[in-house]
Amino acid sequence: MKKEDRWRGAFEEASEKVTEWREKHPRASFTDIENSVDKQLAKVRAAMIQELALESELRDIKQLNAGERPKCPGCGKPLAANGKQSRQLITTHEQVIELERSKGYCRRCRVSFFPPGRGVAVVAGGVYTADASNDDTIRE
Repeated sequence: MKKEDRWRGAFEEASEKVTEWREKHPRASFTDIENSVDKQLAKVRAAMIQELALESELRDIKQLNAGERPKCPGCGKPLAANGKQSRQLITTHEQVIELERSKGYCRRCRVSFFPPGRGVAVVAGGVYTADASNDDTIRE
């Protein structure tokens, strides 16, 4: 099934739930109606965001050649694949999105990045940050 068809189905389900809610609350205020619609559309929105985010090439950097991989912000070398990790994000409408993505590892600097392509990594002793304008630093 195409993603557009899944999204259309999710929107139709949300529409049905709003219609059912409205039938049970015929005297609802404008604000109540707005909140009901927002609650249902937030679910559709989250499903769309999750699916689009999972289409990213960075989801599995093992499949990319060295020239396509994110670079270590400290030394500029391509990151190696270092397994996968799940991450939960909360949308602006309080919906949970779960993403599974590659972790990147710089063999030279010996730091992992999750998600890969970011300039911050957790290392023993603190947070590693790489800034092109000054030396690599570790902050606690």
